[in-house]
Amino acid sequence: MQQTKWTVAALSLGMLFAVTGCASDSADRAGEADVQPKVSTVSDVANSTTATGDETNSTAASQQDGAAAASSVKQPVLYNTHLAPKVYGMRKFPYPYEAMLAISSDADSETLRKFNLVHEFINTTQMTPLGRGLGLDFADSFFMYNGNNEPGYVDIDQEPMSDELSYFKGVSDEPYAASVINHYIHVGWIDTMHTYGDFSRVNPHQTLFTRQLAKQAIQALKANGDAITVWTDHGNKSNVDNFGDYGKSPFYSYQQGANPWSKYYHTDLTIPYGIRFVWPDSSSDEFGMKSMIYPLMLPDGQRVWGFWRYTNEGYTKKGDPEWNWTPFNLAEQLTPAHFAQIEREHEYSIVAQHLSGTNYPGVLPTSAVDALRLLAAQYHEGKILVTRTSRLLTYNVTQQYVWYDVTYGQGKAYIHIRAILDPVFGRHVPTTNEIRGLTFYTSNPAATVLEIGNTPIPAQLIQDNHSDGVHPSVAIKWWPVDTTNYAETAPGVK
Repeated sequence: MQQTKWTVAALSLGMLFAVTGCASDSADRAGEADVQPKVSTVSDVANSTTATGDETNSTAASQQDGAAAASSVKQPVLYNTHLAPKVYGMRKFPYPYEAMLAISSDADSETLRKFNLVHEFINTTQMTPLGRGLGLDFADSFFMYNGNNEPGYVDIDQEPMSDELSYFKGVSDEPYAASVINHYIHVGWIDTMHTYGDFSRVNPHQTLFTRQLAKQAIQALKANGDAITVWTDHGNKSNVDNFGDYGKSPFYSYQQGANPWSKYYHTDLTIPYGIRFVWPDSSSDEFGMKSMIYPLMLPDGQRVWGFWRYTNEGYTKKGDPEWNWTPFNLAEQLTPAHFAQIEREHEYSIVAQHLSGTNYPGVLPTSAVDALRLLAAQYHEGKILVTRTSRLLTYNVTQQYVWYDVTYGQGKAYIHIRAILDPVFGRHVPTTNEIRGLTFYTSNPAATVLEIGNTPIPAQLIQDNHSDGVHPSVAIKWWPVDTTNYAETAPGVK
């Protein structure tokens, strides 16, 4: 943009605390990243080239909790603005939402029948066997292989464990559900790899996983253009490809995926492929958190983002988690009290589930259907933004580590999004998709210009918002919800 602008001379530390919502929040919950800002002026940020997992280097820049800004925001000193609008800082979540939630469902006992029924109900707005579809943005997980020899069935009609949905047949190189899994990755109904496969065995000291299976999986995913950024651990100690909590306690010594001295080592392939977010088999009874992410150093020296999921209601006297992540417990997870909490505290939530984990004919019991309807109401009423796990995690990083500055000229304010100061994968200029949902408080949205660097963001991606009781705002539009019914069947796939 070729015009003269005038810039904010400095931001006081009080202003920075106000717009980040960090003035009084100690961020002391287990698993929350420390989002206390480290810098207080534009020049401080401009001169900052590194960040650590405990720091947020930003200028008016880490997102603020809108409610906190209402009473404590302090205006920057402006010079020669030609009556330009005033930019007050960032809203934590996209307007008008007060919280963000994803359901992270593991692929245990998944069949194509159950997968399709669940997604037709949650993702579409059509009439389904479970009732009218909810129209939510939900993405699932998948297995590449099935090496499970445990007894039991995966679906009605006594479907054996060998019919569990997986990309390849068993642990072979023969495709099983490869075509439909590839399809669902591309349309957004799958965004998470639930490890390389279901390798749970009756004898937990045995496994069918090999490094060669990891190589084959990565080659197949790349060949089909399947981009997956989220990994969640799975199963018992036979699942030696798990990684992330190795060394945390003796129990986790079975996790060999990131151990470079192990024959099961694979993260030298998996992380370069594109995995950015890892749930390392850690329990949590916190339904909501200020931030879901934390830097995770792997045994081979690589770094990824670890993230938390709400997995259990509490702990026994012995310290064992009281898991509540089955469809029969969904109504204990998605409660009005939990919704009110994350809305009041402006929090993220990732709810761990196994939505295809029952042999119930309708897949989801009535209580689970009712709980999902309660969640959908929160979304459609503009209270909780429900989205897929990968989008929540990407937004969490952006919201927490975005660096921007503001210049003024000719009656306009220009918000320059300079970089994501990602302490794990490095500082970089974001793509438009990375900054979807970023929302900035301003006295005049129509006269506030959003740019990546000095390049204006296309007008069709800009959204002007009325005041939410704090200020009006301008935003990069969030992802539109796609309610298309993408359900497919495949010959020989149950």
